[in-house]
Amino acid sequence: MSKLDDLIRKNNELSKKLTPENDEIYTNIVCYLRVSGLDELETEEIIHDILGMFLEAQERGEKIEQVIGDDYQAFCDSIIEAAQPKRFSWRRLFSDLEIVVIVIALLCLLDIVLLYLPQMFKQGRLILDFQVSLGYLINTAIILLASVSIFKYIGKTSFKYSKEKQQGHGWKQFVLLWVIMSCIVALLGLIRYILNPVVFFSVKIYYLAAVLVVLYILLRAVKEKLPVN
Repeated sequence: MSKLDDLIRKNNELSKKLTPENDEIYTNIVCYLRVSGLDELETEEIIHDILGMFLEAQERGEKIEQVIGDDYQAFCDSIIEAAQPKRFSWRRLFSDLEIVVIVIALLCLLDIVLLYLPQMFKQGRLILDFQVSLGYLINTAIILLASVSIFKYIGKTSFKYSKEKQQGHGWKQFVLLWVIMSCIVALLGLIRYILNPVVFFSVKIYYLAAVLVVLYILLRAVKEKLPVN
């Protein structure tokens, strides 16, 4: 287990000790920091320190506002400014590439389950050739872009959503995300229907799986060797 994974596990375990009220504040802070552009490991170390502050405040019977103030976003921004994240980071690049590989692997698996397995049952034979079509490539790019954008949007608006939820307006963001997701799903279906017949090449499923697994392991191994920032 890498240092990052170990720290994430520890933070998850410690966060279970928070009261429901403090856990909601902590979750919003975590969401905001994780889309801040800070290095993953540095982010988890900061989160670990903040978690310690929360737990100590709980033991003293103090409200979190007495420790970090009532403007949680300003508190996070001051931490980010002090950390001075670089515009370009090799570790962040390799983290992004890891996500790309994971998304591609999940989309391949989804295609195999939804498209290839039914064909196998229908034809009564094993299909091992995975077709890489224009529709698949465009859909992969759209899903990657949409996933990152939605993740960043949720993180950046976590404090705003929390306030709206307290005022009874939390449904607005839910409806907005639902509409966006519905449009994306409809677009993906249309692209698949129109462009899937345009096949660039085929590759054996087991070769594709092996390449993705090896690529993921290499990216993760190299990232662990790189210095923070």
